[in-house]
Parts: sequence; structure tokens; C-alpha cells
Amino acid sequence: MIREHNPHSFLTGDTPFLLISKQRFSPNEFTAELLFEHRHEGAIGLPHGGLAMGLCLDAWRFFDFPTYPVRASFRFGGSGLKLGESAILHAEITDKGQKRQFQATITKQGESRPYLKTVIVHVEDEVSNSVDFRDPGGVQRLLPYYRNCFVCGRHRDTVGLERRFRFHHSDRFMGVSVCWGDEEDDIERGRCFLIGAEELHPAVITSIFDENTGWAGFMGTKAAGLTVRMDLTLLRPLGAQEQLLFVSHPDGVRGNSKNPRFFVAQGFVFSLGYSGNPTPVAYGHGEWIILDSITAQVKQNLLPVDDWQWIFEGR
Repeated sequence: MIREHNPHSFLTGDTPFLLISKQRFSPNEFTAELLFEHRHEGAIGLPHGGLAMGLCLDAWRFFDFPTYPVRASFRFGGSGLKLGESAILHAEITDKGQKRQFQATITKQGESRPYLKTVIVHVEDEVSNSVDFRDPGGVQRLLPYYRNCFVCGRHRDTVGLERRFRFHHSDRFMGVSVCWGDEEDDIERGRCFLIGAEELHPAVITSIFDENTGWAGFMGTKAAGLTVRMDLTLLRPLGAQEQLLFVSHPDGVRGNSKNPRFFVAQGFVFSLGYSGNPTPVAYGHGEWIILDSITAQVKQNLLPVDDWQWIFEGR
């Protein structure tokens, strides 16, 4: 069931962005060792969660099953994973009752509980056809960014996605949006993040969706955190030059409302197509654990240095 090596994958292809060493193969599973490096950073010192999720999707594409549309359920746990720490990727097709599914784990060396567990199943889409696209309206303010983050970093030594997120706040919508493919530079940048000759790697979707939706929840609580779970439905493969719009909004908190432990957010990814008519291509929701250390890191490291204080006004 495992396909041949995919030379086009920016993550694991002929010129891999993430070095993995395959250790064991069988028709329905494989195991590999990996190491996240500085170029994979999200929050300072940590690999970007969207890249870890994207690696699991890369492993899924080694197999012929399941096929689009799929729902990918991601769960983060264990003691976490820092840059420079070795981990094991294990991917397999499993039987759960009468259903077969793809499952992958990334586990730090020496631990038994996975840093990330992913389950992917085929689904019949029952949501996107009823979605009424609502333009979030005029951009109220551009959000700041990290120096080296894979998604938003603008001072990196290696290529990144270089997204600048936008905060919207009006009577009808409060949330965050970002585009992909709307700038001339994105045409060339898109060629760096493929999984097929003309197909965008789903790691781009998981990485931007994770950060866009996380920003939305953060703006609702004025407190930052790390992703603990994400459920994302992917409706179809995406073309290398498709123009995409990510729109997310906060969806409440868990715990004491005055001192919540988690925030929740959800969002959609729309393809604007050649006509500019938006159609959903992915949607989902996630949950983040609020950490004082990450909030402090945000305050100390976001750029421009004089353009982040407004985020915490009114807290």
C-alpha cells in the first residue's frame, strides 16, 4: 500500500526541508527518525505545530488510503518537543472496528506518550455546501510577527511562508484572516512548498490554519498558548498557484471564564479560484492551552518592537 518515494515533497522529497531517516517498512506501515531544526521553528525554541501536523499528512500521502475528502484529528501531548530533540515518526493503516484508517504518531526519543497523534479518516462532507461566505470586511490592523517563525517570520535564514495576519473587529465579525497566493512573490514561494508537480503541500494548510486560528482565539482572550488539538477537514488537493483566504474566529474558552485554561477557535479556508468566487476547501477547529510563559514570550519578541502593545489593551 505504500507508494514509491515522492521526489516532489518539499518536506521529505529529493531536497527535503525536514530530514528523516526511514528505519522500517512493511506494506501497511513505516517508522522513521527525525529532528526538528531552527528552520522549523514556531514559538521560540519549539517546532511549529503546523509543520508537525503537515509531516503526518506527508506520511499519509505515502499511502493510497484514505482518499479525499478526509478529516484529520491531531492531538498534542507528552512533555512536548523542542528544537534539536530527536523523535520517531510511526505511520500505519489500522483497523478500527469495521473501518480502516490512517494513524501516525511523533514521539520524542525515550518517551512512550506521543508528542503528536494523528488519525485520518475518509468523510462525506456535510458542511461546506451550506457555508455562506462572509467577507470579514476592512482590515482593522496588521498583527505583529516573530523573527524566525516558519509561518510569520520575516527575518529567516531559510525560506518560510512569510504570512502577515490581519485582525478584524466590527459589529458583525471579530476574528483574523490571511491570504495565500495574493502577492506576486507567492508564485515563486509556492514552488518551494509542493507535494506534487503542481500541488501545494497540505503542510502549508495546517501551518497557516493553525496560526491564523490560534491568533483568533488569542485575540479573544488576550492570552497566548500552544495547540493541544486540531480537527481539520480537507476537501480536496490544492493547486500550486491557487489563491486562498483563511478566516477564523474565537469560539469560547474552557475553564473559569475569568481565568480560562484553554481557548477554542474555528475557521475556514476558501479558494478564490480564477473568478474570485470563494469556495471552501478546508475547515476545522482547535484548542490551545493558555501559558503565561508563551504570553511573556509574545510580549518580549514580537515585531515591530513598538507595535504589539495594542493587542493587550483592555485586558
